[in-house]
Amino acid sequence: MKRVYQAGFGCCCYFLSDCFSCSLPQHRRREVLDLSVQVADTFSIYKIIRGWLGSMQDVTSVFKMCISTLTQFVVSRKSVILSLSVLFVFAAFLSFPSVVSVCRKDVSEKWNEGWHAWRNDDPGAALRYWSEIGISADLTVRPSRIFYWKIRAMERLGMYAEAEALKIDLAKKYPFDFYTFLFFNDGGAEISNQVCRIKTESLFYPRLWRKEVSDAAKRTGISEVMIWSVMKQESKFRKNAVSRSGALGLMQLMPSTAKDEMTALDILYSEITDPEKNILLGASCFARLARKFKEDLPRVIAAYNAGMVPVIRWNTLSAGDWVEWIEEIPYSETREFVRAVLQNREVYNMISGENHDLPISFLISERPMPVEKLASANR
Repeated sequence: MKRVYQAGFGCCCYFLSDCFSCSLPQHRRREVLDLSVQVADTFSIYKIIRGWLGSMQDVTSVFKMCISTLTQFVVSRKSVILSLSVLFVFAAFLSFPSVVSVCRKDVSEKWNEGWHAWRNDDPGAALRYWSEIGISADLTVRPSRIFYWKIRAMERLGMYAEAEALKIDLAKKYPFDFYTFLFFNDGGAEISNQVCRIKTESLFYPRLWRKEVSDAAKRTGISEVMIWSVMKQESKFRKNAVSRSGALGLMQLMPSTAKDEMTALDILYSEITDPEKNILLGASCFARLARKFKEDLPRVIAAYNAGMVPVIRWNTLSAGDWVEWIEEIPYSETREFVRAVLQNREVYNMISGENHDLPISFLISERPMPVEKLASANR
């Protein structure tokens, strides 16, 4: 690893001194040479960091020290090349799995402390905890999550100007993210000046198996967009996908949970991985859950992933709105599954240009109904 970074810095130095200087005026060549020396100094910082890792037990302290040192280094020498070399150092530092693990743990602890304060109606304390996370948030599955809840806390505290500014930052940095869609129906595309990216996004959100999806949508009443949204998250459109738990096919069906649909649709077990049958079965299971939970989309999606019984047991999770309900889902896989599918739904609607669905911003304004009331409403 040391040789890799030495090579990286060496290339930077060579590129600066040998390629650039020959084409620059005489008075600029000295500056280029100085920059190449600074790049070499950056490698010295890398060696210092290695020393810290070898002599200190508290890796979190090392992380904070590293951030502080590198920040000062960049500020004191405003150079694009130098900034790139600093990224080499930072990448080297984060290449230590133990460092990343401890930093993620630190983020998790601060998130939990902030969430506890938020649920105890103390947005000031929540904001303080979440603000301490800083750049470490980039090591988490969804850095946008910290942005979103800091904004909510600011709004509760009457810090509306700060909240609006952070919303703009959120939209620019994560234009098509679940948490951005909660504030902007267009995912912040206009604010981020990335409307053209919608076409690019279609490369990452393909609409495959169109005939099979269309037929399943007509038979079950589940929209094509919803089917694609689930399929993308479940199998990434791999028809032979098999999960560790034994879920099969494009819609990742468990034979035990899909048996009623298989009987009703006259589908044999041997046909469960057939794309047409698998998509139809998945859409049918989703439709059954939608009837059970009276179209409460977060519950329906969660039940598709975790099963109906756990979702009934979670009830309202004492949530003030659906976003809080999602945050309190005790299964991390299901929590992220719900966010990802809802995000997929918004992007697919944008790509199609025919958005007939209610924007997910409704999750902020609606409070989950207790399951008992849902049951009585279904009678």
